[in-house]
Amino acid sequence: MNVSVNLSKNARQIQTETENEQKKNTYVSRLLELPVSKLLEKCRSSEITVDDLPILDDDQYSTRVMSGFKWKRRVIISILMKFWKSFASAFAFRITAIFADYASILLLKYLIDSAEISAALFNFFVIAVLILFFMQLKSLLLGVHTYLVGEDSALMVTVLNNIIVKKALHLTSENNEYGRPKITKLLTTHSEAVSNALTYVHHSCSSLIELTIAIFWIWETLGTRTIIVVLIVALGYIVLNFIDSYVYKKSLRVQLDCRDQRVEFEKTVLNSMETIKMFSWETHFIQKLKAMRGKELSVFRKTLSINSFMHSLNVTSPFVIFFVCFAVYGLQYEISELRFEDAFVLIAIFNYMRRPLHLIIPSLEAVNKALHSANRINQFLIVKQSPKVNSKNAPLPPLEPDVDIKIEAANFSWNEKDDIMKDISFQVKKGEKHAFIGFPLCGKSSLLFSITGELKLTKGKMWVSKGISFAPANPYIFSQSLKDNILFGNEYVKSKYDKVVAACDLKKDIFSLPRCDATILGDKGFILTSTQKGQISLARCLYEDADIYALDKAFAPMDRATSKKVFQRVLGENGYLREKTVILATNNIELIKTFSTVHVLKNGNIETSGSYSQLLEESEIMNELLNQSKIDQIIEEKYSDEKKPRKTVMFDDKVLKKKKKKQSMEDTAPTFENRSVYPFYFRNGSFIFSSLYILLLVARFVLQAFAFFYVSFWLDPVWRKNECDNCPQYMFLQMLSFLALSAILSTMLSYTFYVLTNVVTSRQMYKHITNAMFAVPMIFLSQNNKESLMHMLTSDLDIVDTQFPLFFKVSFESCLHILMIFSIVCVNVPVFAIFVVAFLIFLVGLLRYFLPALHKISSLEEQKRDLFLCGSTEDFEARLLVRTFMKTRQTLAKTSENADVLTRCRVAKSSTLRWLSLRTEFISNLMICMCFFIASICLKVNYIGNAQFALSVASILCISELVSTFIRTTCGLESLKPHVQRISNVREYPKEPLIDQCTIRDSWPDDGKIEIKNLNVFANKYKHVIKDVSMSVEERENLGIIGKAGSGKSQLAMTLILMSSADNESHIIVDELDIFEMSVKTLRSRITVIPQNAKIFNDTLRSNIDPCCQFADSDIWLAIEVCQLREYVRSLPDGLHQMVSAESMTNEQKSQVNVCRALLKGGQIFVIDQATKLMNEPTKSLVNENGVILTTDTPQNLISEFGSLQKCLLNLSN
Repeated sequence: MNVSVNLSKNARQIQTETENEQKKNTYVSRLLELPVSKLLEKCRSSEITVDDLPILDDDQYSTRVMSGFKWKRRVIISILMKFWKSFASAFAFRITAIFADYASILLLKYLIDSAEISAALFNFFVIAVLILFFMQLKSLLLGVHTYLVGEDSALMVTVLNNIIVKKALHLTSENNEYGRPKITKLLTTHSEAVSNALTYVHHSCSSLIELTIAIFWIWETLGTRTIIVVLIVALGYIVLNFIDSYVYKKSLRVQLDCRDQRVEFEKTVLNSMETIKMFSWETHFIQKLKAMRGKELSVFRKTLSINSFMHSLNVTSPFVIFFVCFAVYGLQYEISELRFEDAFVLIAIFNYMRRPLHLIIPSLEAVNKALHSANRINQFLIVKQSPKVNSKNAPLPPLEPDVDIKIEAANFSWNEKDDIMKDISFQVKKGEKHAFIGFPLCGKSSLLFSITGELKLTKGKMWVSKGISFAPANPYIFSQSLKDNILFGNEYVKSKYDKVVAACDLKKDIFSLPRCDATILGDKGFILTSTQKGQISLARCLYEDADIYALDKAFAPMDRATSKKVFQRVLGENGYLREKTVILATNNIELIKTFSTVHVLKNGNIETSGSYSQLLEESEIMNELLNQSKIDQIIEEKYSDEKKPRKTVMFDDKVLKKKKKKQSMEDTAPTFENRSVYPFYFRNGSFIFSSLYILLLVARFVLQAFAFFYVSFWLDPVWRKNECDNCPQYMFLQMLSFLALSAILSTMLSYTFYVLTNVVTSRQMYKHITNAMFAVPMIFLSQNNKESLMHMLTSDLDIVDTQFPLFFKVSFESCLHILMIFSIVCVNVPVFAIFVVAFLIFLVGLLRYFLPALHKISSLEEQKRDLFLCGSTEDFEARLLVRTFMKTRQTLAKTSENADVLTRCRVAKSSTLRWLSLRTEFISNLMICMCFFIASICLKVNYIGNAQFALSVASILCISELVSTFIRTTCGLESLKPHVQRISNVREYPKEPLIDQCTIRDSWPDDGKIEIKNLNVFANKYKHVIKDVSMSVEERENLGIIGKAGSGKSQLAMTLILMSSADNESHIIVDELDIFEMSVKTLRSRITVIPQNAKIFNDTLRSNIDPCCQFADSDIWLAIEVCQLREYVRSLPDGLHQMVSAESMTNEQKSQVNVCRALLKGGQIFVIDQATKLMNEPTKSLVNENGVILTTDTPQNLISEFGSLQKCLLNLSN
């Protein structure tokens, strides 16, 4: 939806006036990026919004771009077919800029020649002005090229993201291969890698042209023999680059495989953190993650070394070619015979060759990554889609006009191979209400998916009426307003909306929210209760006009009182759907008494069908479900009167009255100081390696400067006559060889230490993340915080490994190169030092003015990028709803609107960088012109000689490009700071107690006596899950705790090992020691907990049972036999050393592995979380409901009195 819809009339008018003003901008204004100046002023004075950014050419930009796009089974080919015209236009501007650049070099030759012939000062000024003109023309042309490439790059991301989202919306609901993380990676890492390669493709193509012109110029100046040697050297470089590219690509593939293995294991570790903390395995898993990271960094060091070796040769190649040219020429002729202007123009050309040769390795690297990412996108785009079954392609027409659903002997499957629903036959007439019941996993939801078209019809016949509305078993809430969640893209009709809200009993809840139904519900509706989520999901279903309403356990998330009330208003005699066809999947038998037909499902088949009264007499499953429904009803009604009226959690003040609660455990979103990133980054590196890298890099530029000075002295006849009249020419060649080889060697060594520094820093950064990940309390590891940690372990860490050090290296090298050139000019023309100081002050001031604005624009871009990703991944997770409600086209339109906003931000960022580049290049060009003026005047007054003049003007000619590179890389470095900042912030995460505050005996716990006093536990800062519990357990006594789901059983077990948040007045005394005074490592290593959910790692079976390798195989086999797992282990090909995963094991086998772990750990105290097969064994039993103790007795007495523990729970609740 357009942002302006939600604005007031005056705001829309202001926005329209702003857009009209922006549209009136002339071509010259846009060429010089004059509108960006207003944006930068706005950034300095206040925060900015999307409306402040320059507008796009079209309101529906993404739609227009996607209109002509056709996917040709390969992403690269499809992109080329779409963008070849704009690519050619941008490349034409780039070629024209290259010719303008070499025109300025040609004029430089005339300028130096004027010095040789002692031309008039006016000639110098005219040539200097012409050089300024051509260099400024080059800057403008490159600016247009940068704009076109940046726009194409942004559009490429938009195109790729649109086709990825479109494909994601059509994936089947059971597709486990592509989840939210992989879709996010496709939308970010892979699509951006393909688009970013566009810039480097342009650089590669233009570099070939630049090098060709440079080689032709060398041939024209130094002759055929020299150019043959140069071509041989160039050919050697080309061969080395191709070999390096092959080896690098191979090494990079191994590195990415290591990275993917590490990331997968980190996901498993994060999801299994509860088990790891319970068994006190943190140290082992930290070491294992460090080992995996060490292996990855070992390959990374090899990859980076290969890259850096070739990069060091490429960046010194202009200097090598400079040395080769003069050496070969010197072996044939006297150096003094070389024309003065030709020699120094060659120096300028060698400086110009630095940029294209410098970009060879980054271009190959970017193209390799783009090809890898394009391959991943191709693999995703050919994944099988969800089947489409509707009235248009139905194989069987209805036999009667009043039939909405008719299925005959049908089989359904997710993958067309294994049928999960077999021999299904039934029909539903218009206005009938059918219910499907059965035990869990019997196929109720699958049958509804078959009707909605999610499952593939593999056998039989089916016809379904066109319009279907659906309410899923797990309510999905979008991070939008409550109203938008209900409307789901439909037009707002007040009368209809009010009826739906009333039917779902949402009126009170709406008025309790801060902004009523305009309140944003947050990620997956985190501010709502499960009851409210169920009501909103049902309301969304009811608001849709449809012929059939499919309700998949839609009333299950609600509490019983609400579900009854809503059921009567929706499906009662006068309910909202009284005249509609309804299909309900449920286990709540009390709700289906009035339904037309009830179907009982078992193992994917309809076992029997009939009316409610018939099935009560005939179906055992029906009667068992009825008994279970009565138990749940009585339990809930027992405490329905004690519960306070429901309120939105935003106004729940229960916790505010509980002043004694521990705050440190609840602050799951701590605030962080915005500290400087660079000191933190460099402190994590090696001081010695960093120092050597800097010193050797400085030495390289010093040696290059000496080489240029030495050549200028040798070419100066006055100097040779006065200082070295009889010096042989081989002395010149020896000295030049020494300087060249020393510069090359220092460059290689500096890059070697750069690699070592990078690896050390990456290792330390990873150490910060892993230490924080294992040290935080369990309550901190919410889903959002887990995603934040995974983001740091993937995206942030990748940037710290590669992009951040690369940008720093290029920026630092450009800075040293600029200083080298200014030093050469200032040594020859000392007066120019005044202008150099002024220029550097201006440059620093401009950066201080510009960087804060860039940070705000980058932050806005990041926000809109997150908004786009959030919306796209939400649509992906809710794709079942999108397809069932036939909102695919509408959802894609919304995605396109979000993509337009993101594109607008990206184009605005590109424009601001171009604004800065144009101005810095203009000032740099003025500096070049000023240098020409001052040097000409000094030459005319005989303050400097011809050699000093020629060296100064030849050296400074490339300063504009160097300054542009420095500015661009510095801005890129600043834009990457938030990634390093997030890693820096992990040091401030809350930590579990790591130090014992009391003296603990080695034999503790001796007897296992436990005394709990006034225990209060909070699930979060709004919800009390255990309230004022006091109890005691004698030594060597078995205690059983039973209760309905959510009563607090697991929380009590977690509290015994400090994995829940208890208040300060709670005490748990174990053998005379309070566990709240112990460190978590000591406590968890001495109390054994068997968790409710068994986590299996992708490793060998032995490593799953004993991850720390603490026990012998004989001990493990004893535990396996006790847990009745022996037959399973013997059936495995490799026995204990067989690789296993969560998917390869049944739930029973996972639970057996869990018990094996606990038995091996041993201890005086065992806490078994919901091991129901042991429920008849304890000698004492507690019945626990809603965190409050109901009764206490032995299980024999409870069973003898009530018949079973289930009936005990039923009667005590009643």
